[in-house]
Amino acid sequence: MIAKALGLNRTYCYSLLKPYVPKPKRPPVDKNAVVHQWIRKLCEEFPTYGYRRIQVMLRRRYNLRVNHKRGYRLMKEMGLLAKTQKRGASRAKRRGKIPVTRSNEHFQCDMTKVWCGKDGWGYLFAVIDAYDREIVGYSFSRFCHTEDLLNAVDMALNDRFPSGVQGAGLTLRTDNGCQMTSRRFIEAMKVC
Repeated sequence: MIAKALGLNRTYCYSLLKPYVPKPKRPPVDKNAVVHQWIRKLCEEFPTYGYRRIQVMLRRRYNLRVNHKRGYRLMKEMGLLAKTQKRGASRAKRRGKIPVTRSNEHFQCDMTKVWCGKDGWGYLFAVIDAYDREIVGYSFSRFCHTEDLLNAVDMALNDRFPSGVQGAGLTLRTDNGCQMTSRRFIEAMKVC
């Protein structure tokens, strides 16, 4: 009746009538000590593994699920994080105009996005002869893959150099997009 008059929950009012009994405190258990030993053991066995792989190995070997943040923190505290290699592409910018005196001497390659309505974005790779500004190769796709860029370059080279490009003195200039700096594209250009 009082709870209703005060606008309080009846269960809450009954809980106020009961005497307060504090919960017994358990002694703190250092869960990290065991995990520290397992992580150190795994890092000695697999010195190149990072915190993500160590996290997976903890689950596989010891059936212990460790959050990736906790695994990273523990490995950082112990100084066991693997050193990462910097594998960035060479993205040196060369500014200025390149003098072009004849056709088939200098090609430029670029990609642009085109909105295709309900189909979404389309990607157009184009290879242009810098002398007469003619498009000598292109590839249009719904996906932005290195394969599409290679198709455009292949079309340009087959059109302008049917007998092969070796010894023709051709220069191909691109921007620093992820397709143009991919390993696959760089390896394909070394072969040409």
